[in-house]
Amino acid sequence: MSIRDEFIEELSKDPNRKIVYIYTEHPSIPEYGCELEALDLPREIVEGLKRRGITRLYKFQEEAYRKILEGKSVVITAATGAGKTEAFLLPILSYIWKQGIYDRVASLVMYPTKALARDQMKRIWEITSGLLNFRALIYDGDVPSEERRKILQYPPPILVTNPDMVHLSLQYSHAFQEAVSTARFIVLDDMHMYSGVFGTHVHYVLRRLKRVLREHPVFIGTSATIGNPKEFGRVLFGIDDVEVISVKGGRRGTLHHVLIKPIGRPKLVEAIDLVRKCIEREKKCIVFADSHRVVEVLKRLGEKIGIEIAVHRAGLKPEERKRVEEAFRRGDILAVAATPTLEIGIDVGDVDAVIMVSIPPTYTRYIQRSGRCGRRGQVGYSFIILGEDPISTYYERNPQDFFLREYDPLMIEPSNEFIARTHVLAMAMDRVLNVRELTPIERKIAEKLKAEGLLRGTLYLRITRKGIEELRKRRSLRGTGENIVIKDARGKVIGSRELPIALRELHPEAIYFHGGRTYVVEKLDLAKREAYVSEVQLERDLMTVALYTSEPSIEQIHYEGKLPVLEIPYRYCDLEIKEIVFGYIVKNYTTGEIVKEAYLPEDIAYTFKTKGIVLYFPQWYFTDDERDNFFENAKAFHAIEHAMITAAETIVGASPTDLGGISFPTGHIVIYDSHPGGSGLTKLLTEPKRLLETIKRALKLMRECSCYDGCPRCIYSPYCGNNNKLLSKRRAIEVLTNLLAGWRPPVIKEEFAGKPIP
Repeated sequence: MSIRDEFIEELSKDPNRKIVYIYTEHPSIPEYGCELEALDLPREIVEGLKRRGITRLYKFQEEAYRKILEGKSVVITAATGAGKTEAFLLPILSYIWKQGIYDRVASLVMYPTKALARDQMKRIWEITSGLLNFRALIYDGDVPSEERRKILQYPPPILVTNPDMVHLSLQYSHAFQEAVSTARFIVLDDMHMYSGVFGTHVHYVLRRLKRVLREHPVFIGTSATIGNPKEFGRVLFGIDDVEVISVKGGRRGTLHHVLIKPIGRPKLVEAIDLVRKCIEREKKCIVFADSHRVVEVLKRLGEKIGIEIAVHRAGLKPEERKRVEEAFRRGDILAVAATPTLEIGIDVGDVDAVIMVSIPPTYTRYIQRSGRCGRRGQVGYSFIILGEDPISTYYERNPQDFFLREYDPLMIEPSNEFIARTHVLAMAMDRVLNVRELTPIERKIAEKLKAEGLLRGTLYLRITRKGIEELRKRRSLRGTGENIVIKDARGKVIGSRELPIALRELHPEAIYFHGGRTYVVEKLDLAKREAYVSEVQLERDLMTVALYTSEPSIEQIHYEGKLPVLEIPYRYCDLEIKEIVFGYIVKNYTTGEIVKEAYLPEDIAYTFKTKGIVLYFPQWYFTDDERDNFFENAKAFHAIEHAMITAAETIVGASPTDLGGISFPTGHIVIYDSHPGGSGLTKLLTEPKRLLETIKRALKLMRECSCYDGCPRCIYSPYCGNNNKLLSKRRAIEVLTNLLAGWRPPVIKEEFAGKPIP
């Protein structure tokens, strides 16, 4: 771990900071392939590449070039900045040139966001600038309607867009359908962004797109970080045959990955101090957090010590985010606090350091964030701030486990009924829908839609006026369609939050941060899906955390199994979760001090369907007293549930809010996808070895903690609905240790008994 770096040495001298571990990534160059002259490329393209200093391809680019022109669908995995754009663009340009295509779409190139599409468009224009009469154009919602009409009237060979625009254009524009029907190549850059709910939506968008194409397309996906590229490509693209082109190397400069543990001060204070150190050395830095609340708090903490930190997050207006990007790129501001909105490949200039206020939800996300810095060949610094939470504790003791991890497998859930419902409607809106095109699950959904008056027909389905109105409410591909609109005292819409998380953040009396301002929620109207807030000035650094309970019920069992070694039965099921917020705590976000605990005058509840695993642990006999034994079981299984969710996050690549958990004193433990309809994460856990490893890692996490019976470093969770009450690390260790040793008490077969503990 010894390293000679002046900046890191300076940081290590602070007695309130411990440098836990340093991993240094050195510059590396991928293996070279053929000379440009060996390819059948237009002379103007070859000359343009040579002007940029490119005289030959890397081997992976050459392999991609040949396979794509052979008509094979591929997933290209290579490091950030290694040349993935050239890998897919050159064969497409060769095809366009050979076919003499100038006035029809040959390739549809999709990026996950408009900002990224516009950023990457510069690269495409650079490469194609020498071609006469060649056009590559952007088609998205920011393009004026008259210009969009002209684009569709005279389509370019390369059309650059995003899945959201394709989703809407297929529904409302026959001209768009006609224009893209000639596409031979469908490209999805930054493919790792298409996992979970968003990826499930995109799977359906691609399926709808294929309905209007004149021939089977060649799919091309690119990413720096996918653990299962072949399997994921097949599911996302909806095809059987996908080839993987992979390469290691490609980093231009040295990158120091540093695990830091603050001593005697909160993580956010540590983050601000690192920002201050970076600014003193004129280093540009991005501070990443996983919630909009944290980035808003970081901005406030910076203001207190005279540091300007801009905010870049979802929920801000596009023009606000663009202003931040441009100011940061120019160097007018040196620090930005961001949610994942900046972790994908938007060029924000020569970033020197990335600071993460917590361990990213997946290793894939970590690589993407750390890849933002040191891209111009300068030395880069990627800091992770460890806290007192269980995952931080695990990696503080096992730092090599973090950097030796494989890229996370990605998963989508095409059987998510919330999402499928949207796209069955959209298919009928795009064009008349033959029921034979639908899967059995989708046919059931279509029957429900007909019963609701949203579709009509028997063999051929058409959308009704009522269906069109319903579809207008489902424009977003980023969630499941259930959002709470937030209005200020003047009735102006200032933002929105998706359910069920909105229930915990927008309950009456909640403190809500938005755009650098602080609000208090006056009213939450679930029927209208609206929250009403008033701006306030708080004297202290306060925030609220909801108290809630969750009640599960099994709707349908898809799979039943038994864990190896432990012989614990488990099921993968459709679940219905009723979440009830009954109170909240007020805490100081700087010190962590709990100021008060309060209860709502009236509980608020939201019910949603999802997917998850139900495990049937045997009830334990800790004492002869029946009442005491009941509570000891409640504490044991509540602790096991917390520890399992923490361990599962490190194994399947979930963020802290992606998985929910409920335990019962009877030994039933439910782990479910937090997104309505399911995200596919708990399906990953159904693999027996992965589920067993989750339990073993949960036990290791608890055993290695030096506390007596539970603390924030092992089993406490900031997302616990009852504020981490009824927990016992000792009892949880006793249960898991004895099970691993071969003890087999009887399992309670009846469904959830006793009061659930979230």
